[in-house]
Amino acid sequence: MEINKLEDFITQMPEGLDSNSKARYLYLELGKRSYYDRTYEYMMFGEEETFSIYSYKPYSNPNIVICTTLSKQYKELLESAGIKSRLLTDEFGHTFLIYEDQNGIEHMTDLIRDLKNIQFNCSTSHFAKGTINSNDLRQMDLKLGYITTGRGYSNDYWQILRNKLAKANCSIQTKFEITLNSLKEFGDLSKLGESELFYIYEKFVRYCGNNQFKAIFSSSKITGGSEQYRVQLVTNEKKITYLLNRKTYEFEKEKERELEERNEL
Repeated sequence: MEINKLEDFITQMPEGLDSNSKARYLYLELGKRSYYDRTYEYMMFGEEETFSIYSYKPYSNPNIVICTTLSKQYKELLESAGIKSRLLTDEFGHTFLIYEDQNGIEHMTDLIRDLKNIQFNCSTSHFAKGTINSNDLRQMDLKLGYITTGRGYSNDYWQILRNKLAKANCSIQTKFEITLNSLKEFGDLSKLGESELFYIYEKFVRYCGNNQFKAIFSSSKITGGSEQYRVQLVTNEKKITYLLNRKTYEFEKEKERELEERNEL
């Protein structure tokens, strides 16, 4: 489905949907095409005016956004679909949205925090939480084609690895590296934005590891303005750092990456 402007989401939306299904459809489709702008994380004091453009940024392809941008775009889509909604901002400046269904029931949504889940075909964590139960959401997603009877949510299958790791007779480092190397088996990593890829790794590692190892995820700016994503395995004996390779979408040991980069020069 080709989407070049917000109106395209509406014209290509399936017919016969109730308000919750419309809101869900737009949530998923906008989420597939939107990516968090990491440069906002490093905004310097005094640059607020420069970044204020994000609050009113129109949809584009790719759609690089922050929470305010995305919430306003989602609100515009809901209004076009005939659904009432309102924006809210918490004490930390984070913006999210509440919409009202055909029965007058309000549902809270936070699309920016669900981007990683949507782009990796996981169940969502921030759509109508507490107001629409997971079974009803699953039925909705089946009708919308987000999942099928033959292929459920990506995270439906994570339990398999989690159980195997719990029974495995190997070192903590081996378990950790198996986990890092296994994410690609559950979905297409190339569909995720940079930030979303990093955070789906963190979610996957924490779930599958089930407190068997300590992993610290972090990121920082490096020379040239790009961002370096890393995870550090902490054991009683040592700390081992792994860096995210943007070309392969996988984490590699820091020393191995450095050697490879020198060989490419």
